[in-house]
Amino acid sequence: MSSHWSEYWKLGHITSFGSDYEENYTGQLKDIWSNIFSQFSMGFKVLDVATGNGALPLLIQDYFSKLSVEGEVKGVDYADINLVPLANSHKNKNVVIELLGNTPVEFLPFSDSEFDTVISQFGIEYSDMGSSMSEVLRVLKDNGKFHAVIHHENSAIVLYNSKLLSFLERPEIESIMFLLNKISFDMGRMTDRQDLIRIKSCDKCEESRTEINCLLSKLASYDEKSLCESEFLNYINEFFKNGLFWSIEKKLDYIAFVNGQLVVYRQRLTELVAASRSIEDMNNFREYLEPRGIKQLMVENVVSSTGNIFAWYVSFSK
Repeated sequence: MSSHWSEYWKLGHITSFGSDYEENYTGQLKDIWSNIFSQFSMGFKVLDVATGNGALPLLIQDYFSKLSVEGEVKGVDYADINLVPLANSHKNKNVVIELLGNTPVEFLPFSDSEFDTVISQFGIEYSDMGSSMSEVLRVLKDNGKFHAVIHHENSAIVLYNSKLLSFLERPEIESIMFLLNKISFDMGRMTDRQDLIRIKSCDKCEESRTEINCLLSKLASYDEKSLCESEFLNYINEFFKNGLFWSIEKKLDYIAFVNGQLVVYRQRLTELVAASRSIEDMNNFREYLEPRGIKQLMVENVVSSTGNIFAWYVSFSK
């Protein structure tokens, strides 16, 4: 699972939602975590599991930026981590942050009872929850706290991404990529405006271009919003607006790049949808935790200001 997430984090994203939260989590998510951070005391020691590029550790340092509270946050993720966003954003040196990549939650490299608090946001549910929670309980101190925001199968986030995944699996997309490959050869070498005139009289080129436009119209009829928000339309526009005078080899490289991006995008969305938890899943999770001596177990819906389900919130004390 980690390879495509590694590629994603290399792009420098802070959160798992790309441009939706370009800086860091805001609004309701930030409010949830600010309430949790307010419970931290001097010398706190926190572990963030499935940290990505460190969104929650950075939120912690921001929260304490105007307070004289010192502490330590360690973050682990199964994927490679890009440390540049942390280096650029870590301003509050009273909060020591260390991120460890290639570190699955199921096998934490920490001592027993090492942390006051373990946290996770849209992360731990991607792991084997039984093994992960066993490790969480091991590294938590007695009376230590666990807090997690987890994907809900009926949340706006999951429903939106399920719809986007369905769009990306449409056969028209594969057909368009095949036609881009074909038209790259049919156009031949392009150097000037005379070549633009030439390809307009090329029956094969015009046939492919017309078919591409027809397929794009079908995709728009199916789901115009996903066509725009998936970046697929931008990829096609880039090819025809800026790529016509590329060499054949560069065109083919670009098409291979787009195909690769689409594969990775589908993988990430497939895993997000699969990681989302149903009511039955959370009841089973509760049944798993209750015999393990935890206290103050809470499993509840996070509901947006508009009344829509946003996520699950889970917390307990060891």
